[in-house]
Order: sequence, then C-alpha cells, then structure tokens
Amino acid sequence: MRKWLGSAAVVALVVAFGGTGASAADLSAAPVYRGAPPPLVAVFDWTGFYIGANIGYGSARVDGTTDGLSGDEHLNGVLGGGQIGYNWQTGNWVFGLEVDGQATGQKSSFSVSGGGITVTEDDSVPWFVTARGRIGYTVAPTWLIYVTGGGAWMDFKSTISVSGLGSATWEVSHGGWSAGAGIEGAINRNWSWKAEYLHLDTGSFSTTVFGIVPATVRLTDDIGRFGINYRF
Repeated sequence: MRKWLGSAAVVALVVAFGGTGASAADLSAAPVYRGAPPPLVAVFDWTGFYIGANIGYGSARVDGTTDGLSGDEHLNGVLGGGQIGYNWQTGNWVFGLEVDGQATGQKSSFSVSGGGITVTEDDSVPWFVTARGRIGYTVAPTWLIYVTGGGAWMDFKSTISVSGLGSATWEVSHGGWSAGAGIEGAINRNWSWKAEYLHLDTGSFSTTVFGIVPATVRLTDDIGRFGINYRF
C-alpha cells in the first residue's frame, strides 16, 4: 500500500511540474500582439490658391465741390461678391495676395418739389474692386488673424430726374487705396470662413458733372463682410 501511494505521489509531482513547465514554455513561445501605431496627424497649412464668395454691408460717403458749392452724402446698403487669392505660410506667418469684386446696393435718394416740378436725385455706388496684400499670424493652426491693404477702384452713379422732362445720368469711377483687418478660421482641409472690415478711399479727384460742370469729388466706403473660401 505504501509503495502504491509513493508511486502515485511521484506520478502526481511529475505531471504537475511537467505541466507547469510546458505551460511556461508555451507562454514564452506565444506570439506577442501589439496594436497598430496611432496615425500621424498632418499639420494644417494655409499655403495654396483659394476662391470664395462674400456678403456684407457698407456705408459710403461722397464729398463734392462744384462752382463754390460743397456737400456730402451717405450711401448705405448690402453688398456681395467674390474673391480669389493665394496664401504662403512660413512658421506661424501667412503672406498672401487677394483680388475681390463687389456689387453693392449702397444708395441714397432725395427729392425737391416747387412750382409743380419735382426733381429727384438717385445716387449709388454700383460696384468696386480691390487688389490687396495680406499679412496674417496663426494664433492656432486653424485660426488666422490678418491685416490687409492695397489698391481699390470705386464707381459712383447719379441720376437726376425732372418730372415732365425726363432724366440724365452721370457716372464716374476712380482708383484709390484700401486697408483693413480680419479673422479666418478653417472648417476642414478645404473650407474656411472669414469676417473682415475694409476701408476704401479714392482721395479727391477732378471730374465734370454730366460732362459740363467741373467738380472735385471724393469717395470713401467702410464695409463689413462675411465670406467663405475654398482652398485647392
């Protein structure tokens, strides 16, 4: 009986240690699985061409002097248009060029009546264009603040109507300068939005009203606009 118990104990020990050794060997030989490395996150870059559209509101002013008489007029209204440009980024700085064209609803009108005749004058700023440089700084990879400045070209149109006689139109356009500032935020790799303030000024220039009366005119405009850009 003692011999049988001893043999059983030996067999049990051999199985136990042999099993443990086999398990350890299996574990050491088992392949080690590791997860895939996290994907690399591309650094956002503003460099490249873009095209976009905008809408805003403007308040223009016309100052005129003719035959010793002078006056000024304010023309307010909605405006909208498009822009195209190119950005180049180095570090946190972004340099660019932008050209935009705007159609505007900035206008003003007034009437004077007397002796059975009514004279109405309708004045407007039908359009303007600008060509500007931009210098910006990325306060975050997808957030850009910038200043902008360059040339501008503005158009002024005036129509005078006399009841019973008809109307006559005078239109003049002139170059000047523009300057402003804005903020732009990237929505994704291709799309971004911007909010911008811009001032335009033709300075004083000489012209003739209806091709007859010599006059000195100055046009200024202050606009605020919101735009969307698509970057290629």
